Amino acid sequence: MTVQYVKIHVVTYRRTHLLARALQSLIGQTYKHWIAEVINDDPLDGGVAELISSLNEPRISLAEPQVHRGGTENFNYAFRSSETTYASLLEDDNWYEEDFLECMISALNGFPHIELACANEKIWKEQQNGSWLNTNKTIWCNDRDFDVFEYNLSDKCGSAKICNSSMLWRTKNASDWQTPISIPIDVTEHFRERVIPHPILLVNKPLVNYSETIDSYRSVDKSRWGIYQVLLIGSIFEVASNAEREHLANSLWQRTLYSQKQLYTSLLYTALVFSEAKPLWKQGSIILKLRFLLTLIRRPLSSFFILQSKKRQKEAYSFLRNSIRTL
Repeated sequence: MTVQYVKIHVVTYRRTHLLARALQSLIGQTYKHWIAEVINDDPLDGGVAELISSLNEPRISLAEPQVHRGGTENFNYAFRSSETTYASLLEDDNWYEEDFLECMISALNGFPHIELACANEKIWKEQQNGSWLNTNKTIWCNDRDFDVFEYNLSDKCGSAKICNSSMLWRTKNASDWQTPISIPIDVTEHFRERVIPHPILLVNKPLVNYSETIDSYRSVDKSRWGIYQVLLIGSIFEVASNAEREHLANSLWQRTLYSQKQLYTSLLYTALVFSEAKPLWKQGSIILKLRFLLTLIRRPLSSFFILQSKKRQKEAYSFLRNSIRTL
């Protein structure tokens, strides 16, 4: 039987103390046919090379030359790799359960027509004293072993099912799943999910440990998030039929009632930016529209940036429009 090798791309940036935990989770894997490449996004941080040397693990190497690409391009780099049958991506603050590779490879082998699998995750929170609290929560709850995640317009409206550190994919076509370099890492999963062939295999067993760190390199600028939410939602309305737009609007407003109450601002911004998304405005309640108008008054600058999203983020907008045709 042919051995199926996996390459894990471990992305790190100035967090050697967390990187050590991530790498130890690789060494402890029950599946042994793997290699790992550590992508150090700060070439001046010599601690990464020192850590790798101290582990004395020949399967772990440092990517050379060390280049500051930024998080988004580092993720793209991982998807361009094709030297092994499978590949995965691990951010330095997260870590695998010991059977991650074994379970994920077995799962994909059972679904030969699917190119990418995504595992459930346990959620941990960093404490002020440096310890980690197990929240006893997971990203999603499901008693079945697997789910097949089909393409659905509503699911692509500002949300994403995949998570960077919980995926395993077949490398054969993965180089086609690139995202624009200009987008922030906060939305790389949302954009990449547009070009990953569906269905996606969901492995409901929590095989990854996801950390909520006190300090994060992700943006805290709410207007920046709002810009990309509008593009993600609006680009779907552009390609939908009139009947689908009405149904989509209803589905998204239901989401604000039961699970994402703050989504309403993104929906109303989208209705103003995209003429195709007018059903979002029509179906919104009077109370939420009044709250939204107050938001425009109180936050004029951020509102301006969001309303100009199609013009200011042309590369991202073009990518989203074109990628819908590939799904």
